[in-house]
Amino acid sequence: MLDNEVARLIKDDDVTNKKGIYPYILTGDERNLSIRAFTDNQKIKAYERQLGICPICKQHFELAQMEADHITPWCEGGPTIDTNCQMLCRDCNRRKSDK
Repeated sequence: MLDNEVARLIKDDDVTNKKGIYPYILTGDERNLSIRAFTDNQKIKAYERQLGICPICKQHFELAQMEADHITPWCEGGPTIDTNCQMLCRDCNRRKSDK
């Protein structure tokens, strides 16, 4: 079972730190894997939770016009999980960067 999980993570293109696989398995800390991108499913959940409204400019957008953003920036240890995902319009996401 452990071997299957290791093999799955090695094949996963989103895992950018292959050396972090064993520390991740031991601790459960996703940051060891350096996974930064949100999945399509996470993006849809955030979009639906926000009712398509950008939390910064308060305007409504279609999903394709929005981008996933870490509420707590990834560079500050913010995990790539559902509760740390928000959808921002492209303009607001560009202005926000990692602030």
